[in-house]
Amino acid sequence: MFQTCKNCGESFEITDVDLKFYDKISPVFNDKKYQIPAPTLCPSCRRQRRFTFRNERNLYYRKCSKTGKQLISNLNQDTGIKIYENEFWWSDKWDASEYGREFNFNESFFNQFKKLYQDVPQLALSVWFSENSNFCNYAGNVKNSYLIFGSVYSEDCFYGSPYYSKNCVDTLLVRECEFCYECTDCRKLYQSFYCQDCTNCNNLIYCYDLQSCSDCIGCVGLRNKKNCIFNQQFSKEEFQKMKNELNLCIKKSHEIIKEKLNELKLRVPHKYMQSNQVENVSGNYVYESKNIKDSYYTDKSQDCAYCTQVVNLKDCYDNNYTEENELCCEYISSYQNSRLLFTKFCNRVHEAMYCDSCYSSKNLFGCVGLKNKQYCILNKQYSKEEYEKLVPKIIESMQSPHPPLSRGRSDSPLDKGDLGDLSLQSEWGEFFPSSISPFCYNETVAQEYFPLTKEQALSKGYKWKDEDLSSQHQGPEYQIPEDIKDVKDEICDSILKCEATSKLYKIIPQELKFYRQMNLPIPKKCPDIRHQKRLALRNPRKLFDRNCMKCGEKIKTTYAPDRPEIVYCEKCYLENVY
Repeated sequence: MFQTCKNCGESFEITDVDLKFYDKISPVFNDKKYQIPAPTLCPSCRRQRRFTFRNERNLYYRKCSKTGKQLISNLNQDTGIKIYENEFWWSDKWDASEYGREFNFNESFFNQFKKLYQDVPQLALSVWFSENSNFCNYAGNVKNSYLIFGSVYSEDCFYGSPYYSKNCVDTLLVRECEFCYECTDCRKLYQSFYCQDCTNCNNLIYCYDLQSCSDCIGCVGLRNKKNCIFNQQFSKEEFQKMKNELNLCIKKSHEIIKEKLNELKLRVPHKYMQSNQVENVSGNYVYESKNIKDSYYTDKSQDCAYCTQVVNLKDCYDNNYTEENELCCEYISSYQNSRLLFTKFCNRVHEAMYCDSCYSSKNLFGCVGLKNKQYCILNKQYSKEEYEKLVPKIIESMQSPHPPLSRGRSDSPLDKGDLGDLSLQSEWGEFFPSSISPFCYNETVAQEYFPLTKEQALSKGYKWKDEDLSSQHQGPEYQIPEDIKDVKDEICDSILKCEATSKLYKIIPQELKFYRQMNLPIPKKCPDIRHQKRLALRNPRKLFDRNCMKCGEKIKTTYAPDRPEIVYCEKCYLENVY
């Protein structure tokens, strides 16, 4: 069946397979199933709503609400939310169940949850088992790293989102890479610069969609090749001679290579999607997976739909930034969960609904910050029998229409347009409304993938954070030498100004060491602009219907029909490339 999205107004399909999934995950209490309804928002708007709860890159200095220690957090002081330094938050010196409260059947669930969320102290930063990586967020098992986000098991990495990587700078979702710079959506690369969609390669410069290649410059779509420049084969000696003549510290060198690379990308066929070892999948960047629908950056998963940046999922819909989940619906961030519905930022939690930042717990409803608990509602402890009697009553209450969620703690309604607060509607089966998020829209990853102007955001009821100009540098502007050989150590004590936005940024000593070792120039744009440029390289997370440009077979692809690239189905692509 087709339904009209209540946010964007676009028509979207809900298939029989989708309905079977919602039926499968619907909770059962006392032999009665409480059916998860079909979604009211399209997959893109559902993703946008979840993304308004994830602030990766905006960090602030503030004090721990308990110890007074100065620390770094992604929660601005202006949110009014208390934060604890990580060590204290994880300790047994406090218990989030102290904030438990009775459910009020005369008030909407989302209003009650928002009040609880505003009362329970939050982690300053989401960083686990890490060392010397104070300026990172949503990171685990990272060491000696700076401004990396959503990363795990990485060391000596700066600016980006590396996974299982070492010595990488300015990356966007790279896995198992080492000594790489300005690489986007790459896997298993060694000492490669300015590459995209490359796998199992080494010593590449400005390459696109290469696999099992080495020593290539400006190449597109090659497999098992080496010593190539702009897809032309050279001897090892010829290649090395021309590479030695290339100086990446000269701006003109980049302009020439990028121009030729872009021309080559229009002549070489593109596979309709990036995938490997898959069966019955749609989306992009799907690997070792089966029965995957409209999903992106999905690894080792099965029977999932509308997921992005996930690993090892089974029977999950609408999951983001998570690993090792099963039977979860509308969930964002963290890992090792099962049967979570409309929940965020939980680890090792099972059989829970509408929860946030809970750990090693099960059988929770509407809870925040609990650890090692079970049978809790709004952080209040119940017996198993009491819990299983009260939760169905709450669900039935949520199934009745409620007025839009109020702004803050007042009773004034939100402006129409906030995702989830569009009209008088049932709360059951909806993810948290964006108005519950403590972040301004332009602080979150929603702004990266669903960009809005300030005027658009405010008109839709979102909060917006203006740039703080009070600390603008008033001293002399540091002139960055073109050649890395001319850069002195003093640059690490200087304040640099982004040539694109005039935003201030710094070079840290470890970063300078990397540029010198790799003979790369000092970046003249701030980290945020560099991140935005990498994001702009990607295709949209949206599928279009078009035909293979060789055999005419119908395909679903992230290449819009009016794009100039040559796009082939998998069969034609393999015949052409391999």
